Parts: sequence; structure tokens; C-alpha cells
Amino acid sequence: MADEQVRPGNTPGNFINDIEAGVRQDFSARLETARKKVREARDQADAERICAQKATAEMTRQMADYRRGRWYDVAAIVTSAATGFTAGYQTQKHADLRLGGAPVTAVAGVPGILAGALLDESVVTRATFAVGGTMFMVGATAYALINPQGEGTP
Repeated sequence: MADEQVRPGNTPGNFINDIEAGVRQDFSARLETARKKVREARDQADAERICAQKATAEMTRQMADYRRGRWYDVAAIVTSAATGFTAGYQTQKHADLRLGGAPVTAVAGVPGILAGALLDESVVTRATFAVGGTMFMVGATAYALINPQGEGTP
């Protein structure tokens, strides 16, 4: 038994201390791993929130562009209005048909209005038809009002 002398590093207290140190180290490693996971999850959540804000801002900008329309959308509608008015005015001028003083040719603008109301197309396309048809009616009516029947009509 003399061979089994207790060495200073192999005491029961040191053994328990070694176990405690191992547990502490293991706990510290687990705690550090948990902190890293929490940090990564927080970073991921922050990144998703930031990206969502950017996506929301982009969607908002695109919806504003869609709502306002582009310059060529507005140009198409204005051109349709001018063309419709001119066509209605000229049609009434050359075929001056009236019932009770109201221009009959104004009815020719109704198909444009119906097309604008019934088409399953973009807002601009529908507005182009509806505005053109409406302005055709306005042009025919304008001619009838500017040139009352019997005054200088051939």
C-alpha cells in the first residue's frame, strides 16, 4: 500500500474540483454557443425586417408609379381626348343630323365608352377608350351648340 501513495494532484478534493471545472467549462461552452445562436437569430430577424422595409418601400414606390401613370400613359389619354373631340366635331359638321336639336352623331361615342367600361385591360387602355368616346360626344355636342340648326349650315 505504500505504492498507492496519494499524490498531491490526485486527492478527492482535486478530483471534485476537476469535475466542477469540466462542468463549468462545458456550461460556459454551452452558454457561449447559446449566445451565438441568439445573436445569429437576432441578426437574421434584423436583416429580414430591414429587407422587408426595403421591399415595402419598393412596392409603395411602384404602386405610386402605377397610380399616377407614366408620361406616355397620360399622353395616350390626352391624345385620345383630342382625337375624340375633333372626330366628333368634324362628324357632326359633315353629317349634321339632329333630333330635337340634339346631335344624333354623338351616339357614335357610346361604343368607346362601353369598350372602356367592359374591357379587361389596363386602366390606361380602358381610360383611352372611355375618354375618346366621351370626347367624341362632347365634340359633336359642341358643334351643335356652336352652330345652331338653321344658322349657316349647308
